[in-house]
Order: sequence, then C-alpha cells, then structure tokens
Amino acid sequence: MTSDGLPARSEVPLHETWDLTSLFADDAAFATAVEATELAVNAFAARRGRLTESPEALEAALADLSDLVAAGARLRAYAHLPTTTDQADDEACRRAGRFFARAAKWHAQLSFVRPELLTLEPGRRRDFERVRPGLLRYGPYLDRLELDRPFTRSPEVEDVMAAASAPLRQIDSARAVLTGGDMRFSPVQVAAGELEVAPSTIRGLEANPEREVRRQAWSAYADGFLRMRNTLAELYLGVVHEQAFEARVRGYDSGEAAALAQMHVPTAVLDATLDVFTRRLPVWHRYWAVRRALVGVDRLEPWDLFAPLARGRVAVPFERAAAWIIDSSEPLGEAYQARLRTGLLEERWVDRPANRGKREGAFCASSPGSAHPFVFVTYTGDLQAASTLAHEFGHAMHADLAFAVQDPLDDEALSMTVAETASNAQQALMRAHLLGSAAADDREFELAVLDEALLNFHRYFFVMPTLVRFERAVHARVWDGDVPTGSELVTLMRELLQEGYGPAISCDERVGIAWAQFSHLSAPFYTFQYAVGIAAAAALTARIGAGEADAAEALLRFMAAGASVPPVELFASVGLDVTGPDPMERAFDVLEGYVTRLEAIAAERGA
Repeated sequence: MTSDGLPARSEVPLHETWDLTSLFADDAAFATAVEATELAVNAFAARRGRLTESPEALEAALADLSDLVAAGARLRAYAHLPTTTDQADDEACRRAGRFFARAAKWHAQLSFVRPELLTLEPGRRRDFERVRPGLLRYGPYLDRLELDRPFTRSPEVEDVMAAASAPLRQIDSARAVLTGGDMRFSPVQVAAGELEVAPSTIRGLEANPEREVRRQAWSAYADGFLRMRNTLAELYLGVVHEQAFEARVRGYDSGEAAALAQMHVPTAVLDATLDVFTRRLPVWHRYWAVRRALVGVDRLEPWDLFAPLARGRVAVPFERAAAWIIDSSEPLGEAYQARLRTGLLEERWVDRPANRGKREGAFCASSPGSAHPFVFVTYTGDLQAASTLAHEFGHAMHADLAFAVQDPLDDEALSMTVAETASNAQQALMRAHLLGSAAADDREFELAVLDEALLNFHRYFFVMPTLVRFERAVHARVWDGDVPTGSELVTLMRELLQEGYGPAISCDERVGIAWAQFSHLSAPFYTFQYAVGIAAAAALTARIGAGEADAAEALLRFMAAGASVPPVELFASVGLDVTGPDPMERAFDVLEGYVTRLEAIAAERGA
C-alpha cells in the first residue's frame, strides 16, 4: 500500500485487471509484431502511384490496407492501455512513446493513400466494381473518401500534415501526464486520517454522504486545477489552434466544420441538440430545486450535485452489477447475454481496481481483429459504478457486433453519436429492469435508481452540451484571431454553468475551472455526441420497453452496422431524425418524467 492509501498497481488482485495477452502474449511478441508491421508498411508504401492502375491492384491494395489498419489498432491498444492503469509506469510509457513515434512515421509513409485513391473517378470506380465485385466490401470507405475529396490536398501537403501529427499529439500527452501524474491535490481530512483526492477517487468522494467530505474533496480538486489554469489553458488552446490549422489547410470554413465533417455529422445535428437544450433548461432548474429539498440543505452547493438522495448506500458488488446487466439484456437475446457473461465474468475484459497512477474516467477500447474489447473503470461498488459498467459494456457489445460484419477500414470512421447510443441503451435497459423489478416495493431503492438515472443525464445531457457551448465560443474566437486567456476560459465556463444552474447554485471560479477537468475537450466537438446518443437511446429503449415488434432487433441491427452506414442514415433507418429536435425533445420528456417522480417522493417526505 502506498503512503496515500491507494495500492500500487502491483498490489491489486490480478483477476480484477484486464488480460492483454489476448492482444499479444508478451512484450516480445508485441515487439515482433511491430517489426512485422514496419515491413508491411514499407511494402505497401512501395506501391505508391500504382494503387488504382487496375481493378485487381485496387482490391489487393484495399485488402492489405485493411490488414494494416487492424494490425495497427491491436498494436496501439497494447501500447496504450498499460499507461492508463498506471501513468507512473516508466517502462509502459517508454514503450508507448516509442510505438507512437513509429506509428506516426507509418502514418506519414501512407499519407499518399487518400489522395491517390481519389484519382479514381466515381465512374471508373463503378467499372472496377463490376469487374471485381469484392471491391463492394470497401464501398463505405470509398464513399467517405469521396465526401472528403474537396478537402484532400496534394500528396506533398498530405505528407507534411501526416508528419506533423506526432509533435501535435504531444499536446494531449502533456495534459494527460500533468493531470494524471504530476498534479497533486490536498487530501480530505476526516477523524480517521486522510482520504486521497485523485482523478481515480474524486467521483466517489463527491458522492460521499458526509457533506464536509464532499466539500473538501470538490474544493481540493477544483483548486488543484485552478493552480494550473494557465498551463492547462495553453494546452487546451494548443488543441484549438491545431484544429484551426488543419481546417484552414484543408479549406473548411471553421474548425467546427472540420470536426463535424470528420464525424460525418452535419451542423444541423449540433444545432438541433443545442437549440433544444437551451430552450428546455427550465427542466434542469426543476431538478436542482428538488435535489436541494431531498438532500436537505438550505442552499444547494456544487459539492451537493452528487450527494446520495437515498437513505443509506446501495452496495452493488461487481458480480451483482454483472448480473443486472446480463438480466436486463434479455430482450436482446440469449447470444447477446452469453457474450456479456463472457466479458463480465469469464474472461478478463475489465480493469476495475483503484490504484495509484490510474487515470480518471472510464472507457472501452476496441480494435478490429482483437479477440474482444477492453473496458476501463474504477469500480466503487455502488449504483453509479454499476451504471458506468453498463455504459462501457454497451460500447463493448457495439464493437463486438460491428467488428463481426464490417471491414476494419470502417472502424476509423465510427461516429460517437452512434457509439453513445449503444452505450446509453445498455444503461437504459438496466435502469428499466431495476425500476421494474424492485422499486415498487422499496421506495429507497427506487430513489437510488432515479438518482443514478439523473446523475447519468446530468453528465451526458447537461455537462456535455454545456461543454460544447463552451467549445463553440472558444473555437470561434480562436478562428477569428481573438485568443482567450486562462482566466477568460474560466469566466466563460462559469457563465454558461450559471445559466444552466439558474438561481439554485452560485457559480464562482472553482465552478468555472470545470472545462479543464474534462479530457474530452482534447477531441474538438466530441462532447455533443453524448447528448445525441442518450437521446437516441432513450427513444429506442422506450420502444423495447413498450413491447413494440422488431424494437430489439432494430437496436441490434443499429449496433451491428457500426460505421458502415453514415450516421444520419443509420439513425433514420430506426426511425430517428437527429437533424431535427424530436429525439432531444423525447429525451427531455424522459428526464422531466424522472424529475416529476422525484418531486412526488419529496412531497411524500415533506421535503
């Protein structure tokens, strides 16, 4: 045990960690695969100028490119994942650094591929496909290239852009090292001693039933980021400048337009998301009011946002959470449930312990050609942890289904609007299962489940849309040459959150530093996709709950399609128009229904 109370990585139980041997047996096998991939990249690069000389040459090139993408994804996962579970592991960091430097060189070597493939005009491509029907497998990839035609530059410019990717990537790496390794936070003082405040512990501390623990933890975490506000601002603005640079070189009208084009999502989707969000903020204002009443405080403070509403903590051991996730997936079929059981209980897909150096957050890493996805969480044994686990296994099952049918070339274009629909759907299924199975006989359990539901909506349907409003303002300013300072970023975030909280909470600079606490901003305009996903998931799972014919099959088809169908078309195929307000409105109706149930419980209690 380390002096701060968290175990070292070497001290956590092996069965609670993920098993990377399904990627490579050991570091030596990884190193061998790196060298083999190097030879394959060199061989492919020697084809420069000959990719489209015949239908046979094109099909062979795309098949080999697909293999390279799959191989690179597996190597990337093996190099990267150990750095997330222990950011102080020097050997893992060195291995990752060496690999990503090598991968950047490969990327530069292959930068000719896109512009060269675009020398194949659509009519000639159709002729090739008639001669070689196997080319139809790569149709979605070639269609996406065609959309990028106006923004693809000469091979020489593409070479430079690819070569620049490695040094630019250091911006995100520097932020990760700073926030996950170098930054320190004041501990929480309790009668028994001290509680460590770290990225891997903050969410649990903010949900502590003791208000003073929450206050100390929230304040210490915010103060740690405030002390570094200028450094963090420079790192974030580096990302924004990088986005603007690439957008200008490629000929986009803005950094936002470039980001959305890369997601294959029209601006109408973002506009609809934010229009409905800002118009229906009063629903959130009702929630803050009833939360204050149920928490039992005279005034709601930022450190009360995660305070448990139910009396007593609902303990959820990992095995119980796994059973909930599996049982709630019954509408999706026995094969789906069996695969969940394999990942949750029989194979080590999940890394779940808290340990020193583990980064914050949760994610699912998947790569085509791998035996299975990898789920990263810090499991804290409560309802929120169970919900997060369900969310990440929604991602895992999405990848599992999609990789079974789509080409690896499609994986690189997966829209997070689609991915977040799958993950939020898994959560929604579990939530409905819990509310239906036990809540009717146990008011405290019902309240705990509603609390989890609203905390999930808070993150994806309040925080993430607020962050993208922040992004829109910052990217627009930088595009126009008006670069904000760190203090101005804090002020902007504070003002946006004040609008969202209304009169319930008074926002200061500690609230305003929230932008710096989200690594999501390292991927421009990534955040709004969460709101689209939770909205679509609410609509699709409501149909399953209502017993609509083909509703479960529609969700499975949606997940299996992955990136092989453009996002807006894929949503339309299951009856959702994400370019308009309807999915967001439906999700706000679900949210409002939860708030109404909370208000009824508060009235029963006389709160």
